[in-house]
Amino acid sequence: MSMEKPRNPFILNFCEELIKKRGIELNEENKEKELDRMYSLYEAMLGRKMVEALPQDKQAQYVAITRDLDQLSFEKIGEIFADGVPDAEAIMKETLEEFSDIYLKNR
Repeated sequence: MSMEKPRNPFILNFCEELIKKRGIELNEENKEKELDRMYSLYEAMLGRKMVEALPQDKQAQYVAITRDLDQLSFEKIGEIFADGVPDAEAIMKETLEEFSDIYLKNR
């Protein structure tokens, strides 16, 4: 697995269990590639849902800083999301459920 950025071990374990549940037999190299792909897809789905959950003014702030890469920083993003998403845990759970349904339906 690529170690370019930290990965949430809970999400990785979840993805591994989905691979098992789907009944896919992969060698170690292909398993790592599949986990990378799955993790990236989950991150993209979660990111979209978190942005959608922001109030309109915070969404506008987020879009503005992502359009101007000179303004982009983890601190600014953190400020926007810190109190902007009403129930982040519920969104994460919902996204895991949606991701699981999509992955298992593509058997």
